[in-house]
Amino acid sequence: MPVTVIVKAANTEERALEIFFSSIFGSWNFTILVRWISDRFQCTIPRPLRPDEITRLGEAAQVEHYEQGS
Repeated sequence: MPVTVIVKAANTEERALEIFFSSIFGSWNFTILVRWISDRFQCTIPRPLRPDEITRLGEAAQVEHYEQGS
């Protein structure tokens, strides 16, 4: 079931986030939605990120904060 996560990063990081999530989940079975809302990205992804993936997210983009949503 898809989940929404909040990623606080510069608005220039949108493409880096899309590439990162596509590398984790692929891009052929579903849509990864990354939207800029109130100085952060609201990302809809297929499942929550594992701790190692959160670490890799910080390496892939200039992420200030990652928050697991619903």
